[in-house]
Amino acid sequence: MDNIQLLRAELEILKEKCEEEEKRKSKTILAKLEADDLHKEAEQQVNQLLEKSSEIEETLSEKKKLYHREMQKLEREKEELMSNIDVLDGKIKNCTETFQKTRNELRVDNTLPHKNINCTKEESDPGNLSNIPYTCHILIQYPYILQDGQALLTFEKETVAQGIIDLGRHNVEFSNGYEEVKAYKVQLGRTLAFEVNMTIANTKVNVRNLPTCLPEETLKDKLELTFYKSNIGGGEIESVEYNKNNNSACITYKENGVAQRVLEKTQHQITAGDSTYEIGISPSIEKHLNKLQIFSGICRRTVLLAEIRNQIDCEDDIQDFVEIHFQKPSNGGDEVECIAFSHKNKLALFEEDQA
Repeated sequence: MDNIQLLRAELEILKEKCEEEEKRKSKTILAKLEADDLHKEAEQQVNQLLEKSSEIEETLSEKKKLYHREMQKLEREKEELMSNIDVLDGKIKNCTETFQKTRNELRVDNTLPHKNINCTKEESDPGNLSNIPYTCHILIQYPYILQDGQALLTFEKETVAQGIIDLGRHNVEFSNGYEEVKAYKVQLGRTLAFEVNMTIANTKVNVRNLPTCLPEETLKDKLELTFYKSNIGGGEIESVEYNKNNNSACITYKENGVAQRVLEKTQHQITAGDSTYEIGISPSIEKHLNKLQIFSGICRRTVLLAEIRNQIDCEDDIQDFVEIHFQKPSNGGDEVECIAFSHKNKLALFEEDQA
């Protein structure tokens, strides 16, 4: 009986162990199933990542191809631009040369002729002083540039020069044989003539280097107060005109002679608040340009000979050969008044024909 109870007890123990093992088995199976699910999800994610990686690789490959195509296109455009830059540099150089040549042709020398002025009498009453007018006439002639292998001949008669030009080609004998030269009319460059009228005002002074930080009305008041003071020779002011374009002003006095006293000192000061400004003054000069004339002409008695190329003689000898040839009536020539020849560029001056 005791053995049966022992066996039953052992059986119960074994049953409990079997149940525990079954539970562990079930848990293990569930864990395995969960692990399988996780594995499948991981595989799916890996596959998705591989697909995305492939897509990225394809996109990068397409972008690389596009990049290379764009780089090739940009390289071609760069080459075209560099070529265009070279062309433009050449054009700029030509335009610069043309501009310099044109500017030199049109440049006007603004230096006025010197004029001596002597004191003839003393004026005791400065109130009787008047404005000082000054007029000068200016004529600007540009020299003619005689190029290498060219000669200029001025004949005494206009008809002779025109006949030489009409014939065109001439065979001139030099020390090493004959050479054919061409005759052309001489076209002069622009000549400018004008008259400059200037008037130095006796009642006005110009003020420059004015401060830009002050309002216009304040500045005009400061100028009027400063240049009215007797310690600088000032007097009653008629008007102050401010020019904001060049930051200057024109002060007009009511009495003659005041401007001359103020101009004895060319630098003055004006004070605004805590600041002091240095300003300069100068005479008021009105300038007018009158009778401007721009003209060019043809020398009726002068002939240009070109293409004197193959001569080894000195300039004086070549001039002698040319002069001898064109003094002969049989060659259509006559008396030569003046001749010039150059192996290199030379300036030739022309004067107005008074004949």
